[in-house]
Amino acid sequence: MTFTVGSLIVWLVLLLLQVLAALPWVSVLFIDPNDRARLKFNATGFAQWWKLIQFPLLGVAAFLTLLNLALFFTQRDWLETMGGFYTAVLQLQLTADAFILFFVLLLWVWPKGGAVAQAAFREGVRQPMFWLLGGLAFVALSISPYVPYFTFGEDYIMVKELGFDTLMLVSALFGTLAASIFIAEEIEGRTAVTVMSKPISRRQFLLGKFVGITMSSLLMFSMLACYFSGILEYKFWWDKSDAVPAPLWVVQTVRSSGFTGPTGDLLTGIGRWISHVLELVPGLVLSFCQVSVLVAIAVTLATRVPMVVNMSAILVIYLAAHLTPVLVAIGQKMKIETPGPVAQIVGFTSQLFDTLLPGLNFFRMPAALIGDLSLLSWGYFAYVGSVVMYAAMYTAIVLLFGLILFEDRDLA
Repeated sequence: MTFTVGSLIVWLVLLLLQVLAALPWVSVLFIDPNDRARLKFNATGFAQWWKLIQFPLLGVAAFLTLLNLALFFTQRDWLETMGGFYTAVLQLQLTADAFILFFVLLLWVWPKGGAVAQAAFREGVRQPMFWLLGGLAFVALSISPYVPYFTFGEDYIMVKELGFDTLMLVSALFGTLAASIFIAEEIEGRTAVTVMSKPISRRQFLLGKFVGITMSSLLMFSMLACYFSGILEYKFWWDKSDAVPAPLWVVQTVRSSGFTGPTGDLLTGIGRWISHVLELVPGLVLSFCQVSVLVAIAVTLATRVPMVVNMSAILVIYLAAHLTPVLVAIGQKMKIETPGPVAQIVGFTSQLFDTLLPGLNFFRMPAALIGDLSLLSWGYFAYVGSVVMYAAMYTAIVLLFGLILFEDRDLA
């Protein structure tokens, strides 16, 4: 099998992208900060450079091995699957790089609060419950394709809807637990006094904790989201005995580029994965908005109540917020059909809940779009943007209330 010069350039560019994407997170994980400052192209710094690039080189070797295997079989489906695997690995690496870049910028813009956020993020990732909850979600997503749902051919939609809920629940559970541990226990254990003895204000402490906890929840959410994308492709293959068809725009783009054969099949697989992930982005954004709102409430409550009370309150708020639309509908119906004191009490209570509690029903992706993502339109993206703004405003209001509660809290 022969390659053109253009095809060889494409393969080299793909390899180079993986190597460059691996350098930031490998540097952070495996090289000491003092050693990173001494990296130079000389004999002294060669050992450090080798330590930096050996993991990307191992990844390139593994990629070349899979490439040779794919070319040996010369099957289009195998090559497209290879392209999807390549893009999934690149997605994970770029996700890790995005977190590194975020904290670099945060420490530059907001040094003191960023330091608190970075410490909370590291502590959250090192917690056993981070990996325990992530592992449980991994297992749940892994077995979801094999569970019979008795939905008359709509099992794929069921797996997708349950996947969104799984990602949201484990991330929210970790965030609320982390808020109770990192804030409530530090206040009760007088650890916060030591932090406050440094030139860090209460505002920087609380907001920094919130950012760090939210980012650690987002890390878990992002890793599981990448695996969830692969599970959906596997579920489609499991049900249809065929790979997910590439969108028409991907096929037309690859054909118009002039690449055929193995290179064209690989690029089709890459485009198919990118299209698949982009279709999931609206649902993922809505799910994580719900996580951020619940974490903000947990951080606010952690300034005053212990962990058990905090977790119980979050559970009550979560259930009541989802039941509020039903209560509002019942109250309006009672006012029309059976007006009286009872109807007024029910109506007042439901309106009070609807005003104070977050509208968590806004953060659920409509069932029609879960089943047919081709219905996505600019109107729906505008709706997602409005929900994101609502989540940001509600989070800001809750954190402002938390700052008020924390301002006069006795830490001594």
